[in-house]
Amino acid sequence: MLLLAVSKTQSVEAVREAFEAGAAELGENYVQEMVEKHEVLATLPVRWHAIGHLQRNKVRQIVPWVTMIHGVDSERLAKEIDRQAVLVGRCVPVLVQVNVSREHTKSGVMPEEALPLVEAITRLPGVEPAGLMAIPAPADHPEASRPAFRALRELRETIASTLSLPLPHLSMGMTDDFEIAIEEGATIVRIGSAIFGERTAKAL
Repeated sequence: MLLLAVSKTQSVEAVREAFEAGAAELGENYVQEMVEKHEVLATLPVRWHAIGHLQRNKVRQIVPWVTMIHGVDSERLAKEIDRQAVLVGRCVPVLVQVNVSREHTKSGVMPEEALPLVEAITRLPGVEPAGLMAIPAPADHPEASRPAFRALRELRETIASTLSLPLPHLSMGMTDDFEIAIEEGATIVRIGSAIFGERTAKAL
């Protein structure tokens, strides 16, 4: 199980301290912020994860070095990642984001669209389908997220079986509900405030 330290809006000093304390896998929501931190902390063997909504015109900035791109929610985005990855001789692991709660304001494909998207990704040489990710609807109690986590796990199992793919990762669960996510099979949990405290107003 991978603990992904969500370092968005945190200062470089805070990120460096977290790394020195053992947080080598860092997740950033904003490309420009991640690029700047990557440049400043270039001497550290940090593994960077892009976990926010990724615009196609920002893909080329991170493809040469990003460890994993979470939240792929369209074939167009997957094709752009593939195009940029092939240019630099990489195959980039990605997670397909699923809107398990079917919220109109949330990114991600609907559950029934996940299998066709994963199948399309398998045909792209520069992209590796590594699993699924989801952010359930906000809830008053962690237990309320369990059905969404379970649904994502079952969807991953269905897709993996149908396409004969390993799809090793389920990225789900954050500071408030990660324990429930782990019980339901999460392999990656995204922890921010429990590691860094409340977010700061300025990152750098």
